[in-house]
Amino acid sequence: MLFFIALMASCKTTQPDTKTYSDAPAKVKFDLMSYNVENLFDTIDDPNKADEDFTPTGKLQWNTAKYYEHLNHTVDAITNKGTNFPAIVGLIEVENGTVLNDLVNTSYLKGKGYQVVWYEGPDERGIDVALIYDSKKVAIIGSRPIPVVLESVSDPNTRDILKVSVKVGSEDYHLFVNHWPSRRGGQDESEMHRIKAASVLRKEVDQVLSVNSKANIICMGDFNDFPSNKSVHDVLQAGVSNEHSVLFNMMSDFEALKKGTHFYKGEWSPLDQFMVSYGMFDNKCVSANSFEVVSYDFLYYTSKDGVKSPARAYVGDSYKGGYSDHLPILMHVN
Repeated sequence: MLFFIALMASCKTTQPDTKTYSDAPAKVKFDLMSYNVENLFDTIDDPNKADEDFTPTGKLQWNTAKYYEHLNHTVDAITNKGTNFPAIVGLIEVENGTVLNDLVNTSYLKGKGYQVVWYEGPDERGIDVALIYDSKKVAIIGSRPIPVVLESVSDPNTRDILKVSVKVGSEDYHLFVNHWPSRRGGQDESEMHRIKAASVLRKEVDQVLSVNSKANIICMGDFNDFPSNKSVHDVLQAGVSNEHSVLFNMMSDFEALKKGTHFYKGEWSPLDQFMVSYGMFDNKCVSANSFEVVSYDFLYYTSKDGVKSPARAYVGDSYKGGYSDHLPILMHVN
């Protein structure tokens, strides 16, 4: 099922002698965000999904008040409470088109022209990836879901990768929104599943580069692995040198910066990442310092010991009314 609201720009050919330099589209600066929003579910039981916990009578007693609080908190995090509006936002852990429609019509985003690209995926819990975009700045060229089928497991279905090609100003961009299989059962035991996702994404990246070696490619999302792990570093080949990698990993400096996006057992992890093609540098769309982990004060809890961690919506079965168990990441595109 496709839920896709877009203003499609019609394509037409203009003769060279009728087009002046001033008519040509210019490069446009914009911000792009990736954000795992921690289970953005509605309150309705979907009989085809294992979403019973997120209902008023379910284990988490998920009701309308909590739902709208989570929507508003998500928009707060995306916009820094209405002060910054990324042109494109890749979203991880959204349930369906209804919540996305509610999101773009909530508080700061309402009336701003944000529209949605989303496909119903096969995940048994019903969590998907999606993309929202400012239709005043961004034109959709095309989109499709890319299935990732796991091997040797009882449930081979995991989240699709979402591919969306867009035009912003004079530049085309190929975007891939990811939510790779989790580390449940242990990092080593589950690694094969993320390697599978990496191989699927790598094939898609290679396909784009085979057509245009200088293409602007942005891979984003929650990869559930570190930049140094095999799935990212070896299979996807996202590193820091175009002599040894296909993509540049904006999060590769994590080891030096000691700054991650997810906090578990007292340690930060760089699970959320941007990986870009080297064409993005050749086309002067990004630089190595174009990336940041979003760290607005309100996105954190501080423990009695002074330890800061993401202000989560839930801790176990206990509702805390926070934002997410992940911090957003932001990339500034020139």
